[in-house]
Amino acid sequence: MIKIPIISIQMYSGRSQREKDRLAEAITENVAKILKIGKEEIIIVFAEATHGNWYASGIRL
Repeated sequence: MIKIPIISIQMYSGRSQREKDRLAEAITENVAKILKIGKEEIIIVFAEATHGNWYASGIRL
């Protein structure tokens, strides 16, 4: 069975598509190298939320 890594990135909304593309490319390169797998086996998912939806220690960030 192929074990496809699925990488989830949670971040504030507002980053440009180009920034997300570059981040996904960099992560994919490194994961492929470290796990010794093909880039086509790696899935990256961005989950974005506005600032009012993030809390730390019960306090809105």
